[in-house]
Amino acid sequence: MEFEYVSWSKAVTLCYRLAEKILDSGYEPDTIVAVLRGGVVPALIISDYLGVEEFYAVRAVHWGIGSRKLSKPVIKQLPKGLRNRKLLIVDEVVDTGLTLQAIVDELVKQKPLEVKTAVLHVKPTAKYIPDYYAVKLSEWKWVFYPWSIMETLSSLKPRYGNWKKSIMDVMNKLEVQKLDVDVIVKSLVKRYGLVI
Repeated sequence: MEFEYVSWSKAVTLCYRLAEKILDSGYEPDTIVAVLRGGVVPALIISDYLGVEEFYAVRAVHWGIGSRKLSKPVIKQLPKGLRNRKLLIVDEVVDTGLTLQAIVDELVKQKPLEVKTAVLHVKPTAKYIPDYYAVKLSEWKWVFYPWSIMETLSSLKPRYGNWKKSIMDVMNKLEVQKLDVDVIVKSLVKRYGLVI
């Protein structure tokens, strides 16, 4: 199994890249909807970057009674009052896209003006391609994000003989790094004409 390791610094850079794509497209969302749990961190960073204060989160349930995988995710915690809003739904990764598609299907029932989707990574197995993405992977990889290390490692635990060593390897690869100041400076100069 192949892995893609995303450090905090890289994650922030990917969020900024994604936000720039949204800005460059001319889309101006007035509401961000984060997909719990993995999409919350990217959604917060993107909402800050775009200056969008209206923020909600939805949850997709993939498992039913007796731990049977559902054929379609069940969407919970849907926000209300989205009529005539311009929505941006944010998640961290699209594997098949069923989750994002199900969320879009539920939210359009509220008659928003527009609904767009954004993710950090799109895998080649995706049947639903989001409107915006930072990276399109050429081959399927398990993506490790710094905000879900334990969740990811615990789901992979049965595959490893020495789980403790695996944790240490991942922690080394996802080492928290200083914020990529160059990306922020470049954006401030570009967006606001600041001289630094």
